[in-house]
Amino acid sequence: MNPVDLIPHEVLRFIDDHVESIEQLEILRLLGEAGATPWNVADLTQASQTRPDAIQAHLARLEAHGLLKTETHENAVLCRLAPTSAALAERVQELLRAYKEHPVTLIRWVYSRKDDRLKAFAEAFRLRQEKG
Repeated sequence: MNPVDLIPHEVLRFIDDHVESIEQLEILRLLGEAGATPWNVADLTQASQTRPDAIQAHLARLEAHGLLKTETHENAVLCRLAPTSAALAERVQELLRAYKEHPVTLIRWVYSRKDDRLKAFAEAFRLRQEKG
């Protein structure tokens, strides 16, 4: 049995549509474990092992997908999990359950998508070189 078969199809599709990196997956995990308690972005950067120069981009992408909310409070940027719909909230909870039960499988899934995109880009470039 392929380990990916253990992950619900909806979770894999959710990742494809909303999660671009392992860092984003880890940010969602940390925020999900915190519930309604907001994280200070500086602490979240360290806990998620995300580069400080990349954290704002990850948070902006996740917020654009309707998954979290950032706000400034007393000179600190805080963020919390805040799906914009019941359907998104349900998918996030399914993702968090799957990540807790099968973390390696989900990490491999995210990496494999990245590899697939790189292969497609390289193939398109190779085909363009052959035509030119």
